Amino acid sequence: MKKLISIFLILFTVKIFACECGIHKLSYLQKVEYENSECIFIGEVTDVNKSENTFIVKVVESLDGGDEIGNIYFGKNWSTCSPYIREKGKWIIYGSSENGFLRLNMCGISRDFENPDNNFSLIDIPLNESQLSSKLEIKKAKKKAKDELRLEIFALRKKETKKKPVANNVYN
Repeated sequence: MKKLISIFLILFTVKIFACECGIHKLSYLQKVEYENSECIFIGEVTDVNKSENTFIVKVVESLDGGDEIGNIYFGKNWSTCSPYIREKGKWIIYGSSENGFLRLNMCGISRDFENPDNNFSLIDIPLNESQLSSKLEIKKAKKKAKDELRLEIFALRKKETKKKPVANNVYN
């Protein structure tokens, strides 16, 4: 009886701490991220400390007008529900500040430029290479993920341009 209760408590506890992001189309996630992010930018991850689950990222381009180029963020990887920065490289970041750290949005679509297909939240992109049956499928999935990232950045730049006021032109 004690074993049964212990198993039940373990399963119940795991369920409490587990996150459920659900599977959504990229277009839906992009809209949610745009509306709920304190900062959206392209950044260069310059340092990763795996033992402390932290990283440093430098803003290369602001995609929402809220960050200056060159800003430095100290980020923290939370263990569940968020994209996880494991190595240096260029990333699209959707995030907010939490306890003095940059936190990538939970169930978000922040991802690195080299492997944008490594984000568990995206339905249209396979989660990992083991789910694909051939090298051609892997190559197609990576290309699709990179194309979608490029289009996403293009759309964000377009939104940012529309937000900026047009300067008065003396020739109008």
